[in-house]
Amino acid sequence: MREFFPLFLNIVVPVFAGLVFFAMALYVRYIGPLRTLIAGELTYDGAFWGFLFLSLYLASRPVQILFPHPWPLLINNLREMGLIAVFGPSVFLAVMSLVYGAENIPRTEARTVVGMGIVLALVFAVVNLFAIGGSEPIFTAGGWTAYDGLWFKNPNLHRRELMRVLFAVRLLDPVFLVFAAGAVSLAHGLRYPSQKKILYDNMPRKLIFLGLGCFSFSLSMLSVGLFFLLSHIPNQWWIYYVGALMAGVLETVSLSLPMKKHVTVSEHL
Repeated sequence: MREFFPLFLNIVVPVFAGLVFFAMALYVRYIGPLRTLIAGELTYDGAFWGFLFLSLYLASRPVQILFPHPWPLLINNLREMGLIAVFGPSVFLAVMSLVYGAENIPRTEARTVVGMGIVLALVFAVVNLFAIGGSEPIFTAGGWTAYDGLWFKNPNLHRRELMRVLFAVRLLDPVFLVFAAGAVSLAHGLRYPSQKKILYDNMPRKLIFLGLGCFSFSLSMLSVGLFFLLSHIPNQWWIYYVGALMAGVLETVSLSLPMKKHVTVSEHL
């Protein structure tokens, strides 16, 4: 029973949250070709790739902890690079396209966001090589031992300081990008133009749920780093897996809502 919660939080929650976002990616891919005339191709392409890479990031947590060092580092680098290089920029651009229209998103700005994500992902991967400091057992269940890296517990204090660099990268992407997308979506939903509301009476609710989902993910990821920086409580990864699961529920509600209350097929995210 003592190992139930570590097993549940490190295996069950990440996999379940990953499956939720994978289902959402498939749904976006299904409705995208039928709805791009209304929301724009960038909205659905960004949502699909963002949801897909987030699902891979979440569901691959058990793979990361299957073996001792250096496997947690190698798998973690792949997961984080997908999250930073693809998920953050994709979600940001998808929401901006949904709110403002794809035609109002300059191609140069879109490329800048994507390029920034790639650069930050490479910085994270390089710094992570020096920050991990080995691995340690985190729980044992049924004769199977799970391992995780020593990012916050590196005995080399100079290398432990590298966690601040990783925190700064994460703060920019995906935390800030997703939070900014959520703020734009929530503000637009609360101040949705009355003339548009006549045509799309359900759109404000869709945007509000979308914004709350973005907040749930970004704030839960931010809290993991703050726990360490402010309280020196390490490795509370379960917080953003739970946050991601809550975000998945909110995003699912947003996806399921049609633009008009009497339409059964969703036109937007």
